[in-house]
Amino acid sequence: MATILVTGAAGFIGSRLTEMLSARGDSVIAVDCFLPNLYSAEMKRARFDQIRSLPGVSAIELDLRRDDLSAIPLVDVVVNEAAMAGLTKSWDNFQVYMDNNVMALERLIRHTSGPQLTRFIQISTSSVYGRVAEGAENGPTEPVSPYGVSKLAAEKLGFAYRENFGLPFIALRYFSVYGVGQRPDMAYHRFLAAARDDTPITVYGDGEQRRTNTYVDDCVGGTIAAIDRATPGEVYNLSGVESFSINEVLEMVKSVTGKTLEVTYEPARAGDQRETKGVIAKAQNELGYAPTWSLEDGLRAEWEWIQTLPTDFSIRP
Repeated sequence: MATILVTGAAGFIGSRLTEMLSARGDSVIAVDCFLPNLYSAEMKRARFDQIRSLPGVSAIELDLRRDDLSAIPLVDVVVNEAAMAGLTKSWDNFQVYMDNNVMALERLIRHTSGPQLTRFIQISTSSVYGRVAEGAENGPTEPVSPYGVSKLAAEKLGFAYRENFGLPFIALRYFSVYGVGQRPDMAYHRFLAAARDDTPITVYGDGEQRRTNTYVDDCVGGTIAAIDRATPGEVYNLSGVESFSINEVLEMVKSVTGKTLEVTYEPARAGDQRETKGVIAKAQNELGYAPTWSLEDGLRAEWEWIQTLPTDFSIRP
């Protein structure tokens, strides 16, 4: 089995990826710095404590922006899950997005490059497409938030290293990932936590914006398929197949939780996407990607998990 570096390994998706790689027998170098800018580092530290005990996992606390990277050994595959996520805060502090999403990537590329490296997988986002993220990987990229700009810049940087130095660079564009372990700032976590706590829900916009949701295990399954089979130099969408409006999701949350929801509507936020609907034929054909989770089943699983959380993990910024 390969030796795989997973950055952002204490995050929502990175931790699940680390678990699944460990379960199949890979050696994993798990790196995280518990970035506090988006939500409390406590949730990340708790995850890191769990994954450091997994078979084949070596856990390293390290900041890719500024720390000495010599503690990271040379590996066969890099999966760069580390990032400053969330579009809203990118309007207020773009520097932290550029530092985490671009400058840290450049340092990581320089450190891990070498003849042993077979794939460098950069985790990107549907936000690079713009207001309406609908179509295949060769569609136009017109991000409408500083976050989306930073993630597209990261893609461009990686492909520049490929063009000039042969870096085996691959970009995976995730679409609206949710499920057990979801970040507390994300919509479905907020909706379910509000149902649990009987608190109001704020929807930004009219609620008719649509998302093609990707359950975290489907997303991680696609990422592992990319580790095994992706072609360097290519971009792949990883998305679910069901499209729902936010209002339709809220009705589903009512059904799953059995709760009455108090919903208020505020103006749409700058940079919000109107629709995300990824075309996944390329990932299906080349990677064998096959998402299986329905939104209802995924929300039900997340609801069961949300009820086990300390309340402060759900609401703390």
